Amino acid sequence: MLKASADTIAFTAVLDTFSTTRQGVIGSVQPGQLPVQLSGIRVGESLVISGDSLTQACNPVTSALITDLHNLLPRIPALLSTSMSWKDSTNSTGCQGSIPTTSRVLHSYHVTGETIYEGIRTLIVQRSDTIQAEGEGAQQQHHLTLRANGTGTATYYLDTDSGLITHLSVGQDLDLSITASGKTSHFQQTTRQEFASVR
Repeated sequence: MLKASADTIAFTAVLDTFSTTRQGVIGSVQPGQLPVQLSGIRVGESLVISGDSLTQACNPVTSALITDLHNLLPRIPALLSTSMSWKDSTNSTGCQGSIPTTSRVLHSYHVTGETIYEGIRTLIVQRSDTIQAEGEGAQQQHHLTLRANGTGTATYYLDTDSGLITHLSVGQDLDLSITASGKTSHFQQTTRQEFASVR
C-alpha cells in the first residue's frame, strides 16, 4: 500500500509466502514466522523503515523484503525524457544467510525509450548497479566474516500516464568470500526477479 504526499511516500508492505533454494551455503536458513510486515516512508533519496518493523536483527525474509522495497521505490525524477541519465546510491543493512551485513549499491539510470507493454504505453528505464557488502557474525563457536562484490541490472517499465511501475526485471551477480576459523571459502550468487503490478 502506498500513500504519496509531495516528495514523501508512506508505504506498508506485507510478505505472506517465502521460500528459498540454496546450494553450498554455510548453515541453514530459518525464514521465521510469516507474514512479515514493514512500514516506512521514502523522503527524497532516503528510504526509512520504522523501528517497530525491524524486530529481528537478522531475518532473511525481512532482508529480502527490504531489498525489494529499495527496488520498487526508486528515486525517479518527476520529468523524464529519452536519453536522460542520473545516479544515486543505496545504503542498507540485511543478512547473507545468518550473517548480518551492511551494503552500499551505486545505481546508474538511463532512459532508453518508449514501448507498449501489455497494452500500456510505457517508458523504459535501465539501471546498472555496483555492489559492495561486508558483515560479521557467529555460527555455533565459529566467528564468520563476509565480503561481497558484484554487479546488478534492472529494467523498469513506467506507465507514461501515471508514472507507476507496470513491470520490473532485476538481476544480480555477486562474488562472496566467507572466512571462518581462518579458512576462506568463495561462492558465486546469482539472483533474478520479476515484479508485475496487479491491475
